[in-house]
Amino acid sequence: MTDDAGDQLVPTPPRPPSIDAAEWQENLSEPARYGGEAPDRSRERTAQTDDGEAAHRFREILVQTGDLDWVDKTLEGLSQKALWRNEDTGASITLVRFLKGSGIPSRHSHASNQFMFCLAGRYTYLPTDITLTPGSFYWNPRGSLHGPTFAEEDTVLLEVYDGPHYPTQPSWYTDPQDAR
Repeated sequence: MTDDAGDQLVPTPPRPPSIDAAEWQENLSEPARYGGEAPDRSRERTAQTDDGEAAHRFREILVQTGDLDWVDKTLEGLSQKALWRNEDTGASITLVRFLKGSGIPSRHSHASNQFMFCLAGRYTYLPTDITLTPGSFYWNPRGSLHGPTFAEEDTVLLEVYDGPHYPTQPSWYTDPQDAR
């Protein structure tokens, strides 16, 4: 089933016995414009935002990230699993994978705060010699120059942005979608 904009809608899942039928019917998010794997699997109803923009209402969802394919970006050795994105603010949650020997080739900054949690591998910020290893949490404040980076091993990071990623498209991406 799709809506007028062609977005896939999912059927209402079965109601758990412990939840009242009326609550289950209405227990959806406020109207929002979200993208990524989780919203794509929980987009249940069409709606409008307060300013009249087309939006959807969502239900809680669990995504098994091991079942998702890695999607290559235009920077060699970098792929992602886009889990969630707020299309209005640019905030996002993504699993990123850098293959051994790859990395971001130059210094850059972000238009919002960048947070990363290392799940696997070794990922180094070359000028500062900061190395993320499994269990490391990294915060790069908005506007702070950092990089280049280098993956000493195949590395998987949970990357969170609280707004848009870049002020302008970095030169290492040839597809504007990669800079979102």
